[in-house]
Amino acid sequence: MNRPVRTVTAALLIVCLVATTGVLVAAQDDPIRLGVFVPGRLGDSPPYDSMTDAAERFALRNDSVELVRIFEAGFDQSQWPEMLLTFAASGNYDVIYTSNESMGPLCAEVIEQVPDVKFIVNDAYVLGNDRMFTTFFNNTQQAYLFGYMMGLISISEMDNVTPDKKVGLVFGQHYVMMDDMIIPGMEAGAQAVDPEFELVTAMLGNWYDAAKAEQLTNSMVAQGVDVFGSIAGSGNAGVLSSAVNNGLYVLWYDSDGYDKAPGTVVASFIKDNGAATVRNLEKLVDGTLAWGEAEVLGAEQGYIYVALRDASYVNSLPEDVRAQFEEVYHQVVSGELEISVPQDVLDKINAAAQ
Repeated sequence: MNRPVRTVTAALLIVCLVATTGVLVAAQDDPIRLGVFVPGRLGDSPPYDSMTDAAERFALRNDSVELVRIFEAGFDQSQWPEMLLTFAASGNYDVIYTSNESMGPLCAEVIEQVPDVKFIVNDAYVLGNDRMFTTFFNNTQQAYLFGYMMGLISISEMDNVTPDKKVGLVFGQHYVMMDDMIIPGMEAGAQAVDPEFELVTAMLGNWYDAAKAEQLTNSMVAQGVDVFGSIAGSGNAGVLSSAVNNGLYVLWYDSDGYDKAPGTVVASFIKDNGAATVRNLEKLVDGTLAWGEAEVLGAEQGYIYVALRDASYVNSLPEDVRAQFEEVYHQVVSGELEISVPQDVLDKINAAAQ
């Protein structure tokens, strides 16, 4: 029998009055049992890595949460529903933390079958389910900044850039966030530099085939692409290999990627999944997490950013490229340049979980 979720503020407290000092001493209830479900493999996806690291650090310093298990579900998405159901039905967890657009609908299905367990899901947007809280990141905003930097590099005087106004993206598979936010956002960003820019895309079809990713990238190089993005899990290694061999450039999406290939990875666009995870766990513990609601976080709140003082960033890009980018970046962070998540996209993601 699963125990209900408890929070510090809702927990039963045993209060003793020590007459000699007038001090109240409180003994809190058992900790919230937390499970982390990774729809993939750690080390292959920056969002999952940062989410898991944040949950581990939080549990180590907060006695109100016990991190019971981190489960890696692997790349076969057909197995995720059964794995998630088994994980939730084990009776070992009060709250399960996960991340992925597709996990919102899967968690909603499991909620119908398993009592008591609640879910916190990053990179998802689900409204009205009182056993789920979701945090969604403004990927349109992140992708726009990414594409803008791509365009600036491609028209710069950096080594080996081509006269062709083409930038490239290798991605794992189609999903709403990719098709309706990331790809259009990158294209809009590049075209804000020059309307003639074209975003050349290639779908890997999985999240692990680095050899195929390298072939796809080489094909783009032959078309005149000189700056690349890669959102392909373990396949990212193939994009890097091609870019290194051809003396071209890669921008990193979601995390700090400079150490992946110094001199080739010239900018990192960070989505702070870890900070959002800590924020949500803090609210879980103090009883203020708004179950049934969803939030959207972006650069204005500090959850999407470029570390402008990072030595790797400063040393990788010419001063004029950085200056032009930072002007637009500051406009986005301040809210002067508003780049919102399209409401119809949020509605589409939410509808899949209803």
